[in-house]
Amino acid sequence: YKRQIKISNMKCNGCVANVEKALQGLPGLESATVSLQQANAVLSGDFDLDEAIRRVTEAGYPAEKQD
Repeated sequence: YKRQIKISNMKCNGCVANVEKALQGLPGLESATVSLQQANAVLSGDFDLDEAIRRVTEAGYPAEKQD
C-alpha cells in the first residue's frame, strides 16, 4: 500500500536524488516517488514507515508522516 511523508529542506534535483538514495535498500519498499514541488515522497510496499522517516531525516531532510 501507499504512504506519504512530508520532507523539508529539498531545494533542487540533487536533494531529490539524496532522498531517493537514503531510501534505497529499505526492506519491503517497492517504489518511492520523491517530488521537489510537493516537498514529499509517495512510498509503496510493506515497509517500516518510521525507518523510512529516520533514513531521510538522517540524510539531512527532516521528514514526517503526511496523511
